[in-house]
Amino acid sequence: MNYKLLPALLLLTVGLLMAHAANAQQTNSHTDSTKVYKYVEHMPQFQGGMTAMMEFLSANITRTGSQPPGMVILSFVVDKDGSVGDIHIIKSLAPAQDVASINAVEAMNGRWTPGMQDGKKVPVRFTLPIKFGDARFEKSNPEAMPEYKGGVKAFKAFMKEHVKQPKRTAKHGTVVVSFLINEDGSLSDYKLVKSVDNVLDEEALRLAKLTEGNWLAPVQDNQKVKVRYNMPVIF
Repeated sequence: MNYKLLPALLLLTVGLLMAHAANAQQTNSHTDSTKVYKYVEHMPQFQGGMTAMMEFLSANITRTGSQPPGMVILSFVVDKDGSVGDIHIIKSLAPAQDVASINAVEAMNGRWTPGMQDGKKVPVRFTLPIKFGDARFEKSNPEAMPEYKGGVKAFKAFMKEHVKQPKRTAKHGTVVVSFLINEDGSLSDYKLVKSVDNVLDEEALRLAKLTEGNWLAPVQDNQKVKVRYNMPVIF
């Protein structure tokens, strides 16, 4: 065992136990093939156990420059075949860390042993906290990172003011919009990285375009550079 990972492992273990305790519910003696369970007799496990999951996160979480330390909490379904889906952010931290967390969970697809209830594999909703601000969880990113004018606080204020649930859809989820931040701070080449439905996708694109003029281009080797940025919009 890598003993350097023990403090982080203990933190993640406590976080998982608290998350599952909060989601705990009485188990039914009969399994429902259409039900997504929150708590079962045998919860899903990352293949190789907790230490393997820690090492996986350490290898797949990207360092996010000057973004603040803290924790992103995600919820997702581990299906009967060990695949991962229906990913939601329960607790957001900052755009770059939110995207890094979603990407890490998506990379876990197929690496889970599914949950079991009454001797049968069942889909289970799983809650995962990911801590930032500790190099053991992150790997260096050589690219400079852009910055929203006014910092993370200003970006969160913008999102709080402008993100509204469209009346044309009852769906919820996280849309991720990718765009280029040019040397002069202008935006271009908008793309959808993660879609939910047409209505939410259009609204997320609209919000991304509204941020134009509020980004500071990153500096690398004393020169402003163009960089692609992924912006999550949570509905």
